[in-house]
Amino acid sequence: MTLGIRPSVRRDTGTLERVLVHEPGDEFSTVVDPDAWGWNGLPRRKRVAKEHAALVDTLEDHGVTVHEIGEVESELAELLFVRDVGFAIEGGLVVAGMVEPNRQGEERHLTEAAVDLGIPIYHTVHGPGGFEAGNMVWLDEETVAVGRSKTTNAEGIRQLRSVLSTYDIELVEVPIFGSTESSGQTHLTLVFGMVRPDLAVIYPQAVPTEFQELLADRGIDCIEVPMREQRNRATSTIVVDDETVLLAAGNPETRAALTAAGMEVIELDIRNTAKAGGGLKGLVLPLERSQLQ
Repeated sequence: MTLGIRPSVRRDTGTLERVLVHEPGDEFSTVVDPDAWGWNGLPRRKRVAKEHAALVDTLEDHGVTVHEIGEVESELAELLFVRDVGFAIEGGLVVAGMVEPNRQGEERHLTEAAVDLGIPIYHTVHGPGGFEAGNMVWLDEETVAVGRSKTTNAEGIRQLRSVLSTYDIELVEVPIFGSTESSGQTHLTLVFGMVRPDLAVIYPQAVPTEFQELLADRGIDCIEVPMREQRNRATSTIVVDDETVLLAAGNPETRAALTAAGMEVIELDIRNTAKAGGGLKGLVLPLERSQLQ
């Protein structure tokens, strides 16, 4: 049934109201060689599904409406990281152009889900363009940072810049040096994320000094995440509302810093999910988020 949802997202902060997720199904169990997928081990589907369900329950407990993508083909085992496949903006979606061969085809499922929800597709990255939306972070309502790595190329950024210019949104390109375990495929959200309009979490070794200076010039303070916690997906947070943030469990320094900054921190265990390469933020594609007044 078509719902006629009109997305409204211009920040990674503010109150989260509606999201799209994909519960890991049988396709997740088809991976037999984790090295071929760049995974850190072979997570069990039932354990990943349990972690995913706990995230959905937490979101719903905070009043977030959760929509799900249905069954998918057996080769699309990473579609649970649905945020990588596109992003919402005022009234519609921009669909990514997935670079990794094992993720190509996820775009169709996001498009079909959008059609079912009555959401217009404004643009799909195409041709030689490569863009995975895990490389995109909103700095404010008029600025996005986009990571440049193996998962997002110059043509993808050109197409994205053209779309965003329609909304008078500035795109700041950020070369990513990578995580401490990087193959050059790192997403920006794995090394940087906003938690309040004036506060971010960052793994500074992965981004240029110029980007850190830009953040400081904009009055954005940064909590520096240590190496071990970056590997444990500490920057891949989900802002639920102005005071509440979801954080992967096992990051005590980042949790303490967020708490000291006045945030309520809810820890979620994603030990099995993280073996597949992503973090909490990647599991949720925001469709509606109210903005700070």
